[in-house]
Parts: sequence; C-alpha cells; structure tokens
Amino acid sequence: MSTSRIIQLAQLIASNTQTLDEHLTESGLPQPSFQVGAPTDAFPQSSADVADAKTKVIEATIELRQLLEGPVKSLLPESNSAPLASVYRFNIAPHVPLNGTISFADLAQKCGLLEHDLRRIIRYTAIHHRVFAEPEEGLVSHTAASRLLAENEMIGDLMGLTFAECWPAHARAPDAITQRSEEPNISGYSLANDTTLNMFEYLGQHPDRARRFAGAMSSTSQASLDALATYFDWAGLPPGATVVDVGGAQGHVSVHLARRFPNLNFIVRDLPEVIEGAQDKIPEDIQGSVRLEGHDMFTPQPKEYADVYLLRYVLHDWPDKYCIRVLENIVPVLKEGAKVVLQEHVLPEHGTLGLLQEMQVRSMDAIMMSLFNSRERGVADWESIFAQAGDGRFSVEVKKVKENPSTGVIIAEWRGYPDHG
Repeated sequence: MSTSRIIQLAQLIASNTQTLDEHLTESGLPQPSFQVGAPTDAFPQSSADVADAKTKVIEATIELRQLLEGPVKSLLPESNSAPLASVYRFNIAPHVPLNGTISFADLAQKCGLLEHDLRRIIRYTAIHHRVFAEPEEGLVSHTAASRLLAENEMIGDLMGLTFAECWPAHARAPDAITQRSEEPNISGYSLANDTTLNMFEYLGQHPDRARRFAGAMSSTSQASLDALATYFDWAGLPPGATVVDVGGAQGHVSVHLARRFPNLNFIVRDLPEVIEGAQDKIPEDIQGSVRLEGHDMFTPQPKEYADVYLLRYVLHDWPDKYCIRVLENIVPVLKEGAKVVLQEHVLPEHGTLGLLQEMQVRSMDAIMMSLFNSRERGVADWESIFAQAGDGRFSVEVKKVKENPSTGVIIAEWRGYPDHG
C-alpha cells in the first residue's frame, strides 16, 4: 500500500527536523524559542545541508497544514493585519519592560488607548504571531519578536513599510487594476493615499515617511550584496574603471563593492534630496573611491563613458516603458563593450522553484503591483526591455543566483553603433 501524502510530509518534517536538532546540539547553539532571550536567527551561518533541511521542514509544514485545513481555509485565511498594524502605529513594544511585566491598564494608559482595545490587540498578536505574551492574567511581557521590535530600529522601519505603506495599498490594488494603466501613479498606493503622485513623488513630500522607507531599504542582506559581487566579474574590469551606480541611494552598495574591489571607482547617482549629506557618511578609507552626484535617472546620463552602469533593484519599481526610458538615457554614453548590470528578482518558470522561494518572489511581485503599478520580471521580460531600449544592440545574459534562484544578475553588454566608439 502506498504511503499517503500527509504521512510523506510528516516523515519529511521529522527527518529534517532531526538534522536541524543535531546541528544545534553539535554546534552548541540554543534551541529555537519564542522566549524573550531567544536568538533572532536560530541557524546562523549554517551549511547548505542545514539550510536545505530548514527549507524542507518549512515547505512541508505549509503543505501539510493546507491539506489538513482544506480548501475553504485557503479561500478564507485569517489575514486580519489590523492588530499588528496597531502594535506599530501605537508604539506599544517600547512601553513593555524588557525583562518584566506591565498590566493591561498601565500599558493602555502609556499608549493612549482604551484598555479593552489594547487587551484584544495584545491577545490577537500573541496567539497569531507570538508577538507579546500574557504570562499571568492581565499582565503583558515580551516575546523574542516583540522585544526585537522594541530594540531594533530597522525592524521598526520594516514594520512601518509593511503596515503604514504596503497594507493600505494592497487593499486598493484591485481598484487600480481596473484602470488598465501603465502609469506608476495609477496604483493601489496612490489610491490609498488619495494622491495623483507616484510613491516616490509622494514620499518626497513626506520626509518622515521617506526616512522610514530609506531605513527599511537599508536592510539589504549580506548574502544579496555578496551575490552581486560574485555573479559579475568586477575583478576583470581594467584598473581604474568607472562604475556608475544609478539610483544608488546613499551609496551602501557601492561602498560594499569598493571594499571588495579597491581598484575601481564608483559614482553614485540619485536625486539630490536623496544623497544630500551622504558624501560625508562614506567611510574615510574609501572616500576617494566613492563619489555621490545628484541626478534624475529619467534625464540623460552625464557623458562619462563609464565601464559599467549598475542598477540594483531599481527597475522593478517601474512599469516597462519607464524602465526603457531609464536605459535609453544610458545608451548615448555607452562605449562599445560597456555593460549595464542589474540585480533583480527573476520570476521563475512555473514549478522550477521550491514552494518557499516561489512564495517569496510572488509576494514581492504583488508588492510591486500595489506600490508602483510595476512588476517583477522573468528572463524573457528583461531581454525584451533591453531589446527595446537598445534597438537590439545589447547582448543580454541572465545569471540566476545559485543560493537564491528567484534572484539574478543581468548583464547587458553594449555592442555599439557603427559610429559609436
């Protein structure tokens, strides 16, 4: 008799959980826990085998739960984000003692809320998300998650991006879709904020929200930066080569690359208000290698004839015709053999990724739709955009990142016009 799918999943969970447990024991690492002192990452710097086992357990757990709950639950998930959004909006976490408890009454007073509203917010997030705990009736304490929110500014910025920017936009995205538009200001975000501006224009008029957005974007993982450094041959560029980091914010990517490849020179270009004051924040040891310039990427690039134009997670924020416009503003200053390098999510062919990775990239695609009326793209999409922007004179190669194949480094080499040096 063949083994049922639910038994297969249970066995997969058990065997791979055993691998994870043995790794923790042999490495002298603490067990995963919701408790306030628990590590935020139970498997730091783990081997590929351990990372694979963790992914298998999570994917099998998701599938097993979906099978056991049935299709009605898939259509009607418990997806009320209001309590978590309230935790962020009313700044609840810092008012809970880091190593003690506080009563609902006192916490409600500190947060300016009615006690019964505060109580149900806490009890919802505790049971659904393990955010806060109630160790004794009427007393609130931290969990690992809520303490992280209280202590980590970047996590706060990410929650702000999620619940103050993305969540309202998601609710209005279907309304934007009905307009069948290719404009970035016809989006769930613009509708949610009752504006005719696109998200970047709107943030430009709201400095506090722009600062929070920038803080959330600074959460770039080391692995992502390492992939960019690995999947393009930066070391093969001639000594003294110039790299223009288009839409490079305040230069954190160029700083990373300049440290890895000290023989290269980097010019970071972004809007003047974005880079204001940032040159002084570039580390002293690479000040001579990284220069910041104010520039709007929708206008022609200055004629420098750089060796590489880098756009890291820039174009996925824009509909196709705007991506083409950005590249068309680069084309006139490309010398033959120069390269445009993108780091972007790359949508997979159906069924080619594991469940967890495909869920993540599809989630990112939905966020692009809600915020920017943009999208993540597959290999053919990127090839098409370069073909339109360069009149067929780009040679495009898409390198999938082995460690995370839902992302890629896209290298477009300019083959030049007959009269272009």
